[in-house]
Amino acid sequence: MKLSNRTVKKEQVTFSGVLKLIFQTVRSYKSAVTGIIFLGILSAIASLIGPKIFQYIIDGLPAGTLSFERAALFAILSAAAILLSAIFTQIAEKLSFFIATQVEDTWRYTSLLRFYQLPLKWHDQHDSGEIGAKIDRGGSAIWSILYEIFGQNLIVLFITLVFILGYILWQYPSFILLFILPIPVYIAVTYVVSNKIAAMQIGINKIDHRANRTFYDGVGNLRYVKTFGKEYSETQKYATIWDAYHRAEYNVIRLWAYQSSLQKLIETITRAILIIVCVIAVKSNTLTIGELVLLVTYQQLSYSPLEKLNQLFTRLRRVTKRASHLFDIAAEIDPLADAPDAVNLSQLKREIRFEDVHFEYSKKLHTLHEISLSIKPGTTTAIVGRSGAGKTTLAMLLARFYDPDAGKITWDGIDLRKTKRSSLRNKLTLILQDTTLFNRSIADNIAYGKPSASQSEIEKAAKLAHAHEFIKTLPKGYHSIVGERGVRLSGGQRQRIAIARALLGAPELLIMDEATSHLDSETELAIKEAIEYLRGKHTQVIIAHRLSTVQHADNIVLMDNGRILAQGKHETLLAHPLYRKLCALQLHK
Repeated sequence: MKLSNRTVKKEQVTFSGVLKLIFQTVRSYKSAVTGIIFLGILSAIASLIGPKIFQYIIDGLPAGTLSFERAALFAILSAAAILLSAIFTQIAEKLSFFIATQVEDTWRYTSLLRFYQLPLKWHDQHDSGEIGAKIDRGGSAIWSILYEIFGQNLIVLFITLVFILGYILWQYPSFILLFILPIPVYIAVTYVVSNKIAAMQIGINKIDHRANRTFYDGVGNLRYVKTFGKEYSETQKYATIWDAYHRAEYNVIRLWAYQSSLQKLIETITRAILIIVCVIAVKSNTLTIGELVLLVTYQQLSYSPLEKLNQLFTRLRRVTKRASHLFDIAAEIDPLADAPDAVNLSQLKREIRFEDVHFEYSKKLHTLHEISLSIKPGTTTAIVGRSGAGKTTLAMLLARFYDPDAGKITWDGIDLRKTKRSSLRNKLTLILQDTTLFNRSIADNIAYGKPSASQSEIEKAAKLAHAHEFIKTLPKGYHSIVGERGVRLSGGQRQRIAIARALLGAPELLIMDEATSHLDSETELAIKEAIEYLRGKHTQVIIAHRLSTVQHADNIVLMDNGRILAQGKHETLLAHPLYRKLCALQLHK
C-alpha cells in the first residue's frame, strides 16, 4: 500500500467526525461497495423466494393439488434459494473484509507515519508505548466499525428488510403495521440504552489507558524492576487497575443484557400479535396456513437487521472512541514540517553557522543562550564542557530535531527552517551517546541508512569502526541478531556498530554525541584513529566528555550553562581556567 499524508484536523476528532473520516476513505473502494449492495439485493431476493416456495408446499398438501414430483421440485428450489442467499452473503462478507482491512491499514499507516514525523519535542511529552497501543487499538477499532456494518451483513440484512416491507405492502397491506410499528420502538430502546453504555465506556477507556501505561512502563524498565525486586509489586499494580477495568466492564455487560431482554420482549409480543391476527384471518378464510407461515417467517427475517443494529449502536460508541485516539495522533501538527517553498540542500561549500541561537525546552528550563559558531567544510569541531552545559542540545538543533526559539542556523547562508528536512537528514548522521540497535541482524543494523549496501561495503564500515573483529567471533557473524535494543551486545560493541552504521552512509556531516563514552581504552584509541582517518573527508562535530579524543580537533568549543565560553585549538584553550581544570582531571596535566 502506498503511504500518504492524509490531513486530519483536531476539530474533526469527534464521534461523528471520526465516522465521517472513515467513510470518506471507504469511497476509495466504490466498486467493492457497489458489489456488496448488488450481492445484498440478490441475497434479499433469494431470501424471500425460499419461504414463498415453502408456502406453496404447505398450501398444496391439504388441497391434494401437490404431486410428489412437484413437492420435490419445490423443496429443491427452496433449498437452492437458501443456498444462493448464503453464497451471495458470503461473497459480500469477503468484500467487506477487504474494505475493512484496507481502510484500517490506511489510517494505521497514516498515524504511524505522523508519529515518526513529529518532532522530538512532542515525543518528549508522550509515552511511546502508550502511543503504540493507541495506534494498535485504534486500527483494530476502525476494522471493527466497518466490519460491523459491511462484514456482519448489516447492509445485506437491511436490503432484505426493505424487500420484505415492500412485498408485505404489496401483497398483504393490512399486515404492514405489524411489521413497521416494532421498528421505531426497537430503535428507540437501542438508542437510549446504547447512550448509557457509551457514557460508561468513557470511564472504561480511561482505565484501559492507565492499565496499558502501567504495563509498558514496567516492561520497558525490566532490568530495574528485577534489580529492585519489584516483580510482584509491578504485577500487583497492573492487576489492581485491570480488576477495576473488569468491574466497570461487567456493569456494561449487564446493561447490554438488559437491552437484549427488552428487544426480545418486543419481538415476542409482536410475533404473538401477528400469529393471533393471522389465525383469525385463517379462520375467516382470508388467509391460508401457508401464508400464515410465510408472514411469521418474514417477520422473523425482518428482526435480523434490528438485532444487528442493537450490536452496532453499542459497539460503535465503544470502538469509535478507541479509533479517535488514532485520529488524534494523525491530527497532530508538525511544527517542523517542510515549508511550501522549502529547498534541497546542496553540498556544503562555505560554512554551517549558528547565529545568536537561543533555545529552551520549557519556560523554566533555559538551555542555550546567544550561541554563535561557524563550522567549516571538512573540519573537525569538538564541543566540550561539564554535564548540562548544552552540548547535546546544540547537536539536536544542528540535526533539526528542534528549531531555535531565537536566532538561526544556516547551511551556506540558507536557514535550516527553509530547507527540506529529508535533504538535511541525507546530509548528516548522528551517533548518540545512548546507542540502541534494532532487533535485527548486525548487517541490517549497519546498512540501516543504506539498505542497498553490499556485504563488502558493510564489512569496510565495520573495520573502520573497529567492529569487524568481534563480529567475526559471533556464531553467525554479520547475520547475528542483536536482540531488543541491542541487548545481546555490550555497550562498547553497540557503539561500534552505531559508528559503522554512520560511516557506511558516507555522510557529509558526522555528529558524534559522546560516541566513545561506553568504550574501553583500547577501543577508544581505535575510534580516535577512525576520527583521524575521516578528517578532511567529512565535516565532523564531536561532542566529547573525554578530551583525549578531541585534542587535535580543528576547533574546540568550550561550553558551560548554555553559553560558549571560549573556542580555539587545544593549546589556546589551556589558558581558560575551566578547560585547564577539565584537562587536569582527565589528562592528569
